[in-house]
Amino acid sequence: MGKVQQLYWIGLIFLFSFCTLTNDGKNTQDINAVVGTWYWKESKGGIGGSEIITPKSTGVHKKLVFAANKKVTVFTNGIETGSYTYTIKRGNSFIDDKEHYLLTFSEMSYVIQYIDKQYLSIQDNFVDGYVLTYAK
Repeated sequence: MGKVQQLYWIGLIFLFSFCTLTNDGKNTQDINAVVGTWYWKESKGGIGGSEIITPKSTGVHKKLVFAANKKVTVFTNGIETGSYTYTIKRGNSFIDDKEHYLLTFSEMSYVIQYIDKQYLSIQDNFVDGYVLTYAK
């Protein structure tokens, strides 16, 4: 293999590696958006997949407060109902056996479907679970 071909392949490998690192950095930035206070808006799913539960329909108001020190405090109707350590890491989901960011606390695992500075959507990491939507 000539020197030009070797340089071409090394450059191509470097380019692919750089693109992969750039994407991981963006995802990590989004994942850090979990820090803050989140208010439960609705849950969809269940066995039939069409059940919709809201604070209005249940009379239950939930709030999650994620701190930068990897602690989350859960409030139900204004009363603290739990304080846990949380983790966010890549792992396979039981739902589709694909790799996702998984949020784990209180012995529960959730697949992070969407997160930005305003909305958080997580799905129970088991079959027939719910998608829970929170807003800041």
